[in-house]
Amino acid sequence: MFYETALLKIYKNQKGRTFMLHKFRMRLTALCTSVTALILAVLTVICLSLSQTGVRKQENLTFQANINTLFQSLQQQTVVSHLWLQETSSRYQFLLRILDNGTPLYFQRFFESETEKKLLDEAQEIGGVDTGIRLDTDIAQTSWLLHKEFPLNAFHGSNYLCSAALIPHQGSTLGVLILHPLDQITTRIHSFRKTFLLADLAALGILTFFYWLFIGHLLKPIEENREKQNQFVASASHELRSPLTVILSQTEAVKSGSMPQDAQFLDTIYQEGQRMSRLLSDLLQLAAADKHSWSYHPEETELDTLLLDIWESYEPQAKSRHLNWNVQLPENPLPPCLCDGERIRQLLHILIDNAFSYTPEGGKIQLSLAYRQKSSPSAKTFCFCLMVSDNGSGIPDSQKEAVFERFYRADPSRTGTAHYGLGLSIAREIVRLHKGKLLLTDTPQGGATFTVLL
Repeated sequence: MFYETALLKIYKNQKGRTFMLHKFRMRLTALCTSVTALILAVLTVICLSLSQTGVRKQENLTFQANINTLFQSLQQQTVVSHLWLQETSSRYQFLLRILDNGTPLYFQRFFESETEKKLLDEAQEIGGVDTGIRLDTDIAQTSWLLHKEFPLNAFHGSNYLCSAALIPHQGSTLGVLILHPLDQITTRIHSFRKTFLLADLAALGILTFFYWLFIGHLLKPIEENREKQNQFVASASHELRSPLTVILSQTEAVKSGSMPQDAQFLDTIYQEGQRMSRLLSDLLQLAAADKHSWSYHPEETELDTLLLDIWESYEPQAKSRHLNWNVQLPENPLPPCLCDGERIRQLLHILIDNAFSYTPEGGKIQLSLAYRQKSSPSAKTFCFCLMVSDNGSGIPDSQKEAVFERFYRADPSRTGTAHYGLGLSIAREIVRLHKGKLLLTDTPQGGATFTVLL
């Protein structure tokens, strides 16, 4: 009951971690999107401000150029005709009112609509206050052009650029009031804002999608590792449950005295305890490797002697399984290798145990050592090459890299008592500790060959 409760708790914890990863992905995506939105908003405001300022400045310059042209034309003309006023108003988009010595031109009175008359009256009154130029009273003879510009927010909500001017003309003074609507500028600015807004929303949507995929890609190794841990927890739980069940049942039998062969049951209890100890030892070694706290004592080691010792220790097991178990060493004496002899012994035990487990009865396993020397322009490189090869079932190319990962079994259906999918991971950590290489290739006659380069 306790075991099932523990497994249920582990399952709930794993499920909770899955939910937490998904929640973390959503929050991180939202954070990145928010920061991007803030940056886009600031940049958009700056760009819009610069664009609007540029458009308004350009409109003001155009207005100044147009009114100067108009003033020069009025000064040069002897007669101001209605046709000329219509053409000028249409060309420059002006609304004009001209007064001759404070009196509006006669024909203009008949062509001003009520709205235009009201608008011009408002502009004339505001202009007189803002600029100090009163077109209906400042009618004294002047010898130079006097004009001032001012903005107008009309009664109907539209904005205008305005100019009030006094112009000497044929012995009299012309008062000129010019209104230029800014509706097109306002429309352009609104169009800019809509364009920027749509561009920002599109960019934000694309970036949000990119953030979601990118963060998911970053979290994928974590999710894959979590899945592997889930598989390992299930496998390790099963492996621990089996010896634990045997130990408890055998101990109960011995205690009750119902079983006469106590020594046999004690041996079984000891073997099952060893299984549990191996698993816990593997886990502790990997934890130490993660913390970079593995002990490492390099010393000059005779690798050929080490291989011979290991080969002799496996001979009884090879004979009992009818395996062709060979060792191949160089004919010439080898120099000592600076390494941790105990770690190399542990490494070779892992590789040999793996070969023994996956090689069928009557198969061939070979342990070999070679010494290679490579010449380079700067120095000579020496390499010790240790190999464990078998003619078993082999490992597919798609699994050659995966077999070195933790909690991985090339054949999940195998439930050998000595293998939990951790051995090759420990072997790779030992090779890394020695700054060497661990390679996996196919044996020419079929099977797998593990090569250690030191």
